[in-house]
Amino acid sequence: MSTIRLRRGVLASSMALALFAPLAFAQTSATPAGNQPAAPQSASPGTQTTAPQKAKTLEKVVVTGSRIPRSTIEGPAPVDIVTGEQIKAQGFTTLWEFLDSMPQISAPDFQNRVSTWGNSAVNARVVNLRNLGPDHTLLLIDGHRVTDYPMPGNSGETTFQNYNNIPVGMVDHVEILGSGASSIYGSDAVAGVINVILKKNYVGDDIKLTAGGATQGGRRYGDFLYTGGRSGEKWHLMYTYEHTNRSPLWGSDRPYTDSDADAGYGAYNPIDRMFGYPRSAGIFLNGPTLNQVNPGAGSVPFVSPPAGSCGKFGNNFSQYNYRTVNTSGDQVLPGVTNWGSYCQQNAIYKDWVLSPGYRADNVYVSGEYDFNESVQAYGSVGLYTNTGTTNTQLPFFGPSFASMPNNFYDQTTGQIITNYGRQLTPAEMGSYGNTHDYETNWDIHAGLKGTVFDNWDWDLNLGSSKYIVHEDYTALNSLAMANFFFGPQLGTTTVGGNSYPVYAINAQRFWNPITPAQYSTFAEGGENSAVSWMNQATLNLTNGELFNTWAGAVGASWVFEANHEGFSLAPDPRGFSDTFADPFYNYYTGGGTRTRFSTATEFRVPLADSLIWTISGRIDKYDDHSSADVAKTWGTGIEWRPLDGLLIRGTYGTNFHAPDMQAIYLDNSTQTVGDYNDPLECIKTGDRTCANYQHASYFNQYQGGSPNLLPETGHSWTYGFVWDIPGVDGLAWSVDYWHMGISNAISWIGLQQALNDEAGCLTGLQVSGAPYIEHALGSEYCKEAIANVVRDANGNILSVHTGPINEASLYVSGIDSSLTYKLPTEHWGNFNFDLNYTNNLSYKERTLASDPLINTRYEYPASKITGNAHWHLGAWDFTLHGERTGEIRAANYAGCEVLPNGIQPGIGDPACVTYYGHVPPWIIWSTSGSYAFNDKVKLGVNVANIFNKVGPITDYAGGFEFIPTQQGDDYTGREIFVTLDWKID
Repeated sequence: MSTIRLRRGVLASSMALALFAPLAFAQTSATPAGNQPAAPQSASPGTQTTAPQKAKTLEKVVVTGSRIPRSTIEGPAPVDIVTGEQIKAQGFTTLWEFLDSMPQISAPDFQNRVSTWGNSAVNARVVNLRNLGPDHTLLLIDGHRVTDYPMPGNSGETTFQNYNNIPVGMVDHVEILGSGASSIYGSDAVAGVINVILKKNYVGDDIKLTAGGATQGGRRYGDFLYTGGRSGEKWHLMYTYEHTNRSPLWGSDRPYTDSDADAGYGAYNPIDRMFGYPRSAGIFLNGPTLNQVNPGAGSVPFVSPPAGSCGKFGNNFSQYNYRTVNTSGDQVLPGVTNWGSYCQQNAIYKDWVLSPGYRADNVYVSGEYDFNESVQAYGSVGLYTNTGTTNTQLPFFGPSFASMPNNFYDQTTGQIITNYGRQLTPAEMGSYGNTHDYETNWDIHAGLKGTVFDNWDWDLNLGSSKYIVHEDYTALNSLAMANFFFGPQLGTTTVGGNSYPVYAINAQRFWNPITPAQYSTFAEGGENSAVSWMNQATLNLTNGELFNTWAGAVGASWVFEANHEGFSLAPDPRGFSDTFADPFYNYYTGGGTRTRFSTATEFRVPLADSLIWTISGRIDKYDDHSSADVAKTWGTGIEWRPLDGLLIRGTYGTNFHAPDMQAIYLDNSTQTVGDYNDPLECIKTGDRTCANYQHASYFNQYQGGSPNLLPETGHSWTYGFVWDIPGVDGLAWSVDYWHMGISNAISWIGLQQALNDEAGCLTGLQVSGAPYIEHALGSEYCKEAIANVVRDANGNILSVHTGPINEASLYVSGIDSSLTYKLPTEHWGNFNFDLNYTNNLSYKERTLASDPLINTRYEYPASKITGNAHWHLGAWDFTLHGERTGEIRAANYAGCEVLPNGIQPGIGDPACVTYYGHVPPWIIWSTSGSYAFNDKVKLGVNVANIFNKVGPITDYAGGFEFIPTQQGDDYTGREIFVTLDWKID
């Protein structure tokens, strides 16, 4: 990945002392903010160099991965450095989009995607470095830790930092360390560290205006960025304001609105192929269950709607006649059974948000004041506000609670009703029922730094940050909806010897559109709130020349930290009941605090003119409700320069990760679940699609944190080289091997995994028909997985228990490589090229020592390449950026192919042809160009995803988005942006 040119001198930090006199102080991060490498503010995207370059002699700077200033760009661990200008030149409008494109970063798992059904963290985006999960990467801003996102991610399972509220226009450069560094930074730095350096040294005023959007519609974008700075004899002040607007990408903006019928044709069963793919039921009534055929459509038979009812809702619904056939082995038998009809949803995702919209207003002010040559005061204030908009569910009326009517006698039709559903539409509600997240995040730092005894540098930093989220959503009053559509209970009656409650369904309301005024009689709006905070203090002491040896000066650094953080979840005070619930039946509560005291030291020891050894150690003392107490980590590294232009390097270190605060303090919560898939039932019936559907009965999911979790421990090592290729001026190459291992890895067993593991442990199969190999059948894990899903005698799920556990081990390894070439010409301008490659060689994990150590490398993209070509001549600048994410195994990999009649044979069937399909590599290109009319005005155009590529739908695709998302593909397509840059003075 690209690097920046390092400015001579040490970058000062922020804000005039008088601004911070009244502040209540707290803590900072591991890397001193005043010792960061800086890029010239006027640097164009073409001034980039790359990590694999010849070491240059510079004034000493600090780069992420060490606290000791050094005079060389390269160190023992590979660190990628990219400027904010380069990020924009490569086609990205947000910092998260850029980070997610990097070869070292894996796409977030399905549950962490913002378009996931039920994910309420609208504005949050995570970074998944080395595929170890968002909570194993440490985010720093100007070298300081930041507070966690207050709401839990992944359905209440993950603590993480939000990379989406860092304005890219305020970023000077980003440093990415892709290896463990707990001995330098402590917990969370297991997979690595991402250090975002904000702009500091700027004098003058500059305005940038950007506008654009997706060429297929949606994601309209506008951005206003003002940057200014002033300096005096002893002071410098910089201020930045950015306003950003981006509209959502709606399902109606893409052909994706065809609903479930977008599933791959291989997922169609015999019924689908004969009668058309049955889309999700939007309005339906079920009579007594005569035969549970294809439970994906609900219990049968259906009480058919009155003639013409479905068409009264415009294009939202159409009538679907549900029919079935019988099969014998691999054959479809003659005859068709008609089970009635229902109103299917023609465009279930049309009003859903594929990519949330947001509006942000961000302010950042920093400054410094020199008391004398030995003491400087500095500080910064950042205030970030964001309003996000999303929607993945409109209110749906069903038997969601035990107190709700179900299995009753309908006086209107004279039928026993065993299940029902009534989807509301935007026209009926008078709105889209969107969810809005209102976020406020502020971060304040102030400090003093200076030099004593000639060569001792000290830096005392105090900081405080807070993150507040208020989430407004459309809630459900199920009991009021029941009264509206069904009316009150009218006593009881006996049918066939069984007693049933009696209701009279209001057919006019149930089968016909209602008005917004009628909706208002049972409408509810809810607000969930969450807050997290962090107060911190850091004292850094460094000495670049502690004493001299035969090979040179020994450098040393000491750090002392105190950190106090906490969070609190406050769901709507009306609680969780049949009279009030959010549309996903989530109800998370909890909160707690953690105090940490830490000290660390690092030494940089020259052993010879060409050989430098570094060693570091750290002790962290925790005070919280977990079993984390004292953590001791250490690390070491070697830099050997046997030849001019060749660096051979390597590192080894131990790592530590304290249990996430959510994993410790999340209260035991109960969720009512009725819309789900049941892998065990799907395996029994041969339903390979195994899609979610609304069941006739609901079950409780119990989930909470655990103070008994053990801390994660681990190790990491890297080794490689950086080589300026002799004979070709400007050509450089680097290769680094990396390996990380984690013991007692904390893993959340969520609902879907719990159901998948239960089914696999009972049958030895996956839904696809492929063997279940994640855990040994009969193992302790399998026994617990089976016990965690409680069923009745008929196989219906009564409850599921989920939560965090300690895994036995997790190992990942791979290779990073980078090739760069700089070609200056006399008349044709300057050309820069870089190619960056990561190959994830292994991803091995097991939960118990008795489980097999399985390499699941090909369940994730095994390789990723990015490349940039840049040309600069006079007033012109052009950049071409490309990304290639390697193929992954497609859905149904290693399962049997579906026969032409829609039947999928099982493993061992003579008709089984094993399917080995892959999702092709995801390749996109972006470009940007600009022209400077003079030294004050520049106009640029940026085109992201030039060829308008969208994610493919594979043969057996199903689920929520149908396209595979692990490669980063989506439905956005091409986007075009125009930027005007005006330097006022």
